[in-house]
Amino acid sequence: MGLFDLSFIRENGIKLRKDHEAGKPGKGRGYYKSCLVVVDEVGYTPITRDECNLFFRFIANRYEKSSTIITSNKAFGEWTELFHDPIIVTAILDRLLHHSAVINIKGNSYRLKGKKI
Repeated sequence: MGLFDLSFIRENGIKLRKDHEAGKPGKGRGYYKSCLVVVDEVGYTPITRDECNLFFRFIANRYEKSSTIITSNKAFGEWTELFHDPIIVTAILDRLLHHSAVINIKGNSYRLKGKKI
C-alpha cells in the first residue's frame, strides 16, 4: 500500500512525464505497482495545469487495475477550481467514481476533538 498526497505529483512530475512520453507509464514506480494507493488531502493545496494532467494520467493508469482511495475536504463540484479544467475534472471523476463507493463524512474535525478554538 502507498500513502501519498498530491505533492508526489510535483516531486515526481519529471519522472511521470518522461515515463508517459516513452510509452512506459509507471515504469515500476511504487505508486503504480501498489495494489492500494491512498491519495490524501486532494484540494489542500492548489496544483498547476501540468500537475493536473499528470494526476489524470496517474488515475487513468490505475483505473480498473488497482484500488485508489482519495480523501478531500472539497466537494466534487469544487474540483474544477482546484484542477483548472472542467474536462479533465470530468475525466478524473469518471474514472474515480466508476466501480466506487463514496463516503461523505460530515461534522467537526476529529483532530480538533476536545480542543478549544
